[in-house]
Amino acid sequence: MSQGRAAVRAAGALVVLLSVLAGGADAVVPRLPVILVYGFQPAPGFLPTRLWEVFAERLSGRAIAEAEKRAVNESHLIYALGAVDDEHFDVYLSHYAGSGEPTVRDLRYYAARLAEEVAWVRSVTGAEAVDLVGHSMGGLVARCYIECNDFEELLGQPGFEDYGTTYGHDVRTLITLATPHHGAGVAGLGTWLGPLIAELAPDSQLLQVLNAPGADGLAIDPSLRYVSMAGQSCFGCGLLRDAQACQERCVRDAVAWLGSDFVVSMQSARLPGAENTACLGMDHVDMHVNARLANAVAAVLGGKPAPAFLLANSELDPALLPAANADEGSSP
Repeated sequence: MSQGRAAVRAAGALVVLLSVLAGGADAVVPRLPVILVYGFQPAPGFLPTRLWEVFAERLSGRAIAEAEKRAVNESHLIYALGAVDDEHFDVYLSHYAGSGEPTVRDLRYYAARLAEEVAWVRSVTGAEAVDLVGHSMGGLVARCYIECNDFEELLGQPGFEDYGTTYGHDVRTLITLATPHHGAGVAGLGTWLGPLIAELAPDSQLLQVLNAPGADGLAIDPSLRYVSMAGQSCFGCGLLRDAQACQERCVRDAVAWLGSDFVVSMQSARLPGAENTACLGMDHVDMHVNARLANAVAAVLGGKPAPAFLLANSELDPALLPAANADEGSSP
């Protein structure tokens, strides 16, 4: 990490600290625009409104059918769903990949597209910053925008094209859902889907740069709040003769961050220095459609601490959780 980048991070952290001290512990957290950033979509023709229906409706208070298609520029669309009242959020659905195209390009190319969306949302709302919620690969797209200066020394080298991305210090909170911060098994598919798959490999240069520790020993930018939520699927427990024992194993693995959502391991989704939440009973798809998770995200965006644990439904027994339960907040 460059000395300039370290100085920027230190200055950002000081700004956050001063704002907290000025506002006090009971200060009302203002509602900022929220941009929902989808993950890997291998087939063209997908719609962000379908991917984010549950979250968009919960956060905005409106039906997804009311979402309006807006033009960021002549080649870039975004979906807007205004808040129904002051208790909800103005929601924008990123479409960084573009219409008719699967998500197989460079993560940093998509980060440049996200940067356009953030700037556009700020321009139409007058907000100084936004909150980002990214599912799966979408969380890495967001990090590649926020932490774009980490790539300065590599720009122009093979695999690191200069897209002219500059972080505007305009993100207050990043919530990642089932994001493979430390790589994913899909990297084994090879390069036939383009450069993206290689970038998702656990040993990729891109992930090594993103996760390189700074002066404080952490890879994340201290000028904003990071929350990482990881899924642990308990699929099949209800079909077994000893469902209770199956649930106990599932919870035990989740508490130790040894589980998986069938696509991304909890260890890969765990982000040191962030508020980390274990989401029990949720597979990879659940991590962008589960109603309880949408409620938890709304609470975090409203200023609440992220829970240490979150149960997918009432079929999971809360008594299986350790004493440091979901109400006591998460740990880094």
